[in-house]
Amino acid sequence: MFTDYLAIMLLNLGAGLALLAHYLYVKPDKQYRKSWAAGFYAVGLLGVLTALPMVLTWPLPGGYNVAFGEPALFLSVVFLAAAVTLTFEWEPLIPAIYGFFGGIYGIVIGLRLMDLHLTAHPAVAGIGYILTGLGGMLVLPTIYWHKNRTLTVLTATVLTAIILGLAALIWLYTGYDAVWGHIADFAKYLPSTMLAHAKK
Repeated sequence: MFTDYLAIMLLNLGAGLALLAHYLYVKPDKQYRKSWAAGFYAVGLLGVLTALPMVLTWPLPGGYNVAFGEPALFLSVVFLAAAVTLTFEWEPLIPAIYGFFGGIYGIVIGLRLMDLHLTAHPAVAGIGYILTGLGGMLVLPTIYWHKNRTLTVLTATVLTAIILGLAALIWLYTGYDAVWGHIADFAKYLPSTMLAHAKK
């Protein structure tokens, strides 16, 4: 049986998107932004610790490692960059520019998952990726125009937060559903270190 830790990756993604959505919606003043760094560090660190091994060792069958491991690694680095930016009060536009291309990446993966009918629910996974990607792309103009308080900009900010929030809900639901199923799937699983002992 392959080692499947995708559930924690999906939950981390959902939590990160929810955090980002809340940050954009609140639009904290500069003196309060540093306190948000801890959450972004948490998402980025857990993401790298789970996504990097997936990219390097391919624990999942077929293209699922590409579809989940690689974008998770990209997004995790974006969150870490955002955390460092908040910590040192640097220009937030820079990680937003980098994340813009990750947003395109997410949309491409979402469309491809639906095209190939991958995952148990390809439409749900595809929409999750497309919303994540679209939200990621919209972060750039939201950050760029953050000082502008016109109605149009405020509407765009709220819209971006809503899109990211919807994506977060999809990934959180998928992740919790995966946890529920994986506990049963792995109920009788024995790691290789215990197989010899079990035969005695």
